Amino acid sequence: MEAIQESKLLRSHPDTLQAVRDEINLAKPGEMKAAVKILKEWVQQQPHFKKKDFSEHMLENTIVVGKGSMERAKRQIDKVCTMRSLWPHFFAIEDVRTDCADTIEDGCIAVMPNLNKEHHRVLVVKVGKSTMTSQKLLQHYKFGVCVSEYLKAHDYVNSYHYVLDLRQANMTDFLKSFNLTDFRQIYTILVDCFGMRLKGIHLVSESKLVDTLIGILKQFLKPKLISRLHHYSDVEQLAKAVGEEYLPQDVGGKERCARDIQEDWLTELSSKSNMEYMRMMREATIDESLRPKGDFSQEYAGMPGTFRLLTVD
Repeated sequence: MEAIQESKLLRSHPDTLQAVRDEINLAKPGEMKAAVKILKEWVQQQPHFKKKDFSEHMLENTIVVGKGSMERAKRQIDKVCTMRSLWPHFFAIEDVRTDCADTIEDGCIAVMPNLNKEHHRVLVVKVGKSTMTSQKLLQHYKFGVCVSEYLKAHDYVNSYHYVLDLRQANMTDFLKSFNLTDFRQIYTILVDCFGMRLKGIHLVSESKLVDTLIGILKQFLKPKLISRLHHYSDVEQLAKAVGEEYLPQDVGGKERCARDIQEDWLTELSSKSNMEYMRMMREATIDESLRPKGDFSQEYAGMPGTFRLLTVD
């Protein structure tokens, strides 16, 4: 890939491509192209992959989020294909407006269009004031997977800042509906499978119950991510930390409001081309009977889910 394809949803700086490659030591002419070729050939050699014709952008993006490590890139592709087989309900989006209607109506997911000066993008999630349920949270996770699939195919960044706006949320209901198994699984999908690199996790809430949520998160997050977990009582503090030019107006920033940005995303995610892409990627699963012996137990033993249904030699 010689240039980043611009869109109204995702914009970058003129030097983003070079800066991102510099950070992972693949900036010399021909280095990234050679790395993508190696990864592409490896995919073709995997007997248990049911889909092997991944786009070069997706392969390069996988190398980028793997910090230039070919082994990390390989593991990510294997993991996301495996999780599509083990937890298909997270990927089963036929129509995002219909399948995620409850969470879209009350809450909001907005991906900021502009990168900050460090080539990081801000993701904003707003939780609404209506009664939260575990089913509504599951819809939110599915919406997040749909967004992540799109980012994997189109974005090109160093890292993301994740903002969770809980100012309107009924924290008691939110915590009651918080299913630990679902959260652990979506965390695995987004961080380990899609390789989402989080530069910061920012929670905004005046409720004292947010400390309970932080305590839960610390049980799952890796030490590096725990050190990047921040809590603010108001959006003014958040804007100082993240930058008001990279936040929506209703979350202390200068960008368009979060719901307007979400509407742009819903239009794109619901488009015929993206729905066809999502259906195609759902076929990127694995045939466990063809996996080389020992690989499954080494990589996936102990993970939450339905592994007990599989027979592993």
